Amino acid sequence: MKGVTSWLVAGMCTAVLGLAVAPAANAQGTVEQSSFTLTEPLDVGGTILQPGDYQIKVVLGQGNRNLLRVMNADGTQLLCTVLSIPHPEGPGAVKIPASRYTYYPASAGHIMALRTWYAADTPGLGGHDIVYPEQRAMELAALVKEPVVAYPDKVTAAEYDTTPLVVVTPAKEVKPYEMAAAEEPPVPEAAPVEPAKPEVVAAQPATAVEKPIQHERLPKTASNVPLYAGLGFLALVGALGLGVLARRLA
Repeated sequence: MKGVTSWLVAGMCTAVLGLAVAPAANAQGTVEQSSFTLTEPLDVGGTILQPGDYQIKVVLGQGNRNLLRVMNADGTQLLCTVLSIPHPEGPGAVKIPASRYTYYPASAGHIMALRTWYAADTPGLGGHDIVYPEQRAMELAALVKEPVVAYPDKVTAAEYDTTPLVVVTPAKEVKPYEMAAAEEPPVPEAAPVEPAKPEVVAAQPATAVEKPIQHERLPKTASNVPLYAGLGFLALVGALGLGVLARRLA
């Protein structure tokens, strides 16, 4: 009798432990991360990465900012922590099977710098604009003729969550940073059906250099359905066993 009781208790403990672990495993599956290979040096948030293989991963921050951790190829060594702000999703929020990167072009005395990273298979989450120290941001703003978000030069990674952000202009003016409100997609209006006409799209000058990086897709997280089915089976066996035990003890 004691042996039966011990097995029932062990089964119920396993089911409870599995239910506690399942939400955590499911949450970890939504973390944005990518592997990539550099063939030339790249400035990432003020840290110069040399040619080689790397991993980049999102660590959720506070408010309107996130942290990006860049590690070596096998994820055993943290190379730098980079501050980022959200970048709106691309046209149509299309699910992209591979990570995408845009860059600030190289200039005299400076190498190319990472501008925005979009993780693979994350429609609706948007991208991550890299935030640079104020002095470097002024150089980038002058280069692309656009405002660039920055943080004070002497701020450390430990202060990324709380430091006030600013916007520097191509004229080297410094202004407070305000998070842009999310825009609602326009509601299409009904219109008479007309014959399709060829559409001519004028070429627009690019302000960011987009260059493919060799990358590897990380394996997708397995489904939680088998886990939940197994937990349900354990719970059922435990309930039947408790019923049998109660009838024997009666």
